[in-house]
Amino acid sequence: MIKSEINEIKSLYDSIEEQGIHRLAGCYVDREKRKVKTFSELFYDIPKEEMHKYLEIFRKTLSGTPGKSLLDMSFVDQSGDDASMGKGLLKKMLRSELEDESALEAFYDKVIETYSYVGNYLILVIFQAYDVPGVTTDGVGLDDASDEIYKYILCSICPMKLTKPGLGYDVDLAEIHTLKQVFAVELPETGFLYPAFDERSADDTELLYMNKKTDMLQDAFLEKALGVPTTLPAKQQKEGFTEFVSDVLGDEADFETVLSIQENLKETVHDIKAESAGNAVYFDKDTMRGVFERSGVSEERLQKFDRKFDDQFDMERIHNRRNETGAIDEDVDYSPARAYVPTMQVEEKLFADNVAPTRSLEVRNKNMVLRVNTNHTDIIEARVIDGRKCLVIEVTDDLTVNGVPVEGGY
Repeated sequence: MIKSEINEIKSLYDSIEEQGIHRLAGCYVDREKRKVKTFSELFYDIPKEEMHKYLEIFRKTLSGTPGKSLLDMSFVDQSGDDASMGKGLLKKMLRSELEDESALEAFYDKVIETYSYVGNYLILVIFQAYDVPGVTTDGVGLDDASDEIYKYILCSICPMKLTKPGLGYDVDLAEIHTLKQVFAVELPETGFLYPAFDERSADDTELLYMNKKTDMLQDAFLEKALGVPTTLPAKQQKEGFTEFVSDVLGDEADFETVLSIQENLKETVHDIKAESAGNAVYFDKDTMRGVFERSGVSEERLQKFDRKFDDQFDMERIHNRRNETGAIDEDVDYSPARAYVPTMQVEEKLFADNVAPTRSLEVRNKNMVLRVNTNHTDIIEARVIDGRKCLVIEVTDDLTVNGVPVEGGY
């Protein structure tokens, strides 16, 4: 889904009068993974002051950057015949408009079994039928025209945190006394939209997945509860790609080659976006190899590229390698659900914004940091001057030092 499609659905939660949500269902789970409370009700029966709080949660479920915190996920089994797992269970919930209690209970069980979280949390699911307005050829919306009715479910998984103890004023008693602590619902950390809203139409081969923490995904939840393959988190893609380039280039990692790779990455993103009408851009192995070839990387290093890419960005290999070495990363949650090793085939694709420079190119050493606009990398070049390796930067009349204009530009 592109940003405009996400925003179109997200805008449905801007006001109570226009949201059109039909049913709300939920399950409150405690830290012992027990169902404390389940509920299902018509959304219009909820008090208006509570509606506002729910709408804020749903907006946040569709907030973030496509390709980072908002990910398009394709189902491995497109048939969805098994109504007790993955896509089959989601289809059953959708078709019943969340009125099938057995389907909801089965879904809650799947979430509780696979979702990795220490503490209490709330599972919220809504059903909505959106009358998609038509648009003119120049993109202007037509309120009185509809191409289809988009029926979908949106799930939000929200942490429940105990409020802080303190004193407060009780209006009914007209007294100040100790406030009662309660578990408050916080904004969602995980959620999904099914089916995806691709090209402003339902696409039941995909769902849109939201994960607030871009450095950690819910592997077991994705595969076992939703039926989609896992992928590398954004942070791991970025850090892994830096390591990958360094290892592949080796002694060929001179300034010109590294700069050429960055420029070719940016040019490739531009070309793909021009052809895909704004869709998120991903690099697969072949596309990335083409970037290295155009950047003048030798055939010997390209052969290392072929071996290294699979090793660096294959999720199953990464999990297996971690389990074999016993290496522990203090920033990663190694609870049973998180430590799950994917059994589905994982597509080795990298989100372009995680690996390609978008606005600036950073050149750094221990004594300085230089940022250059990616549209003007030609102002910097490497030279040997008086036997010393130097970076030469073109100086213009708008040069400043700590904000102070320099006369004549230097």
